[in-house]
Amino acid sequence: MINCPKCKAEIDSDSHFCDQCGQEIFYCTLCGRPGKGQRCTTCGGAMRRLGADEHSIPLAGNNAEAITPRESAMAAAIGATYRSGIPQLFLINDNLHLRLAGTNGAVLGRRTGIYSQFLTSFNYISGTHAELHYTPAVGWSIEDKNSSNGTFVNGRRLVPAQNMPLHDRDLVQLANIEFKVEISQT
Repeated sequence: MINCPKCKAEIDSDSHFCDQCGQEIFYCTLCGRPGKGQRCTTCGGAMRRLGADEHSIPLAGNNAEAITPRESAMAAAIGATYRSGIPQLFLINDNLHLRLAGTNGAVLGRRTGIYSQFLTSFNYISGTHAELHYTPAVGWSIEDKNSSNGTFVNGRRLVPAQNMPLHDRDLVQLANIEFKVEISQT
């Protein structure tokens, strides 16, 4: 059984639509959670509807052909972060329907890193733009990787190769794309 993402009614876990409110149910290709929209609000994976003959979405661990290699790498990295007890970090841009789940050591870039498939169309973001870090002493931080158009935290441009701590509700800007930081305990 799952809960409808719209009305929260309990419905069968292989439902295509909520039998209470009629909402079409989409499933995350990475974690399998139900939801609505283009990206999973938990892990950032692509959401898709069940086919007429499907009863579950093939996940990264079950069917590698169902998702791209980058999505598979992202799923593995996110899973490792969740299992390690590290607080969950999300970089969110609601206007662009982007919700990137943070992983320790992950590169944010247009050409490199596990997020590149989401950032590839943003020409002002460098190929290797910034990197996320987690340490127990500092928590989450971000480092500019000598990007062309800069990385900013709350409007302040970062000095390349220096970590800047991140806090819940901070604003991170990669070139001209702004993300809200959301950090929550696992």
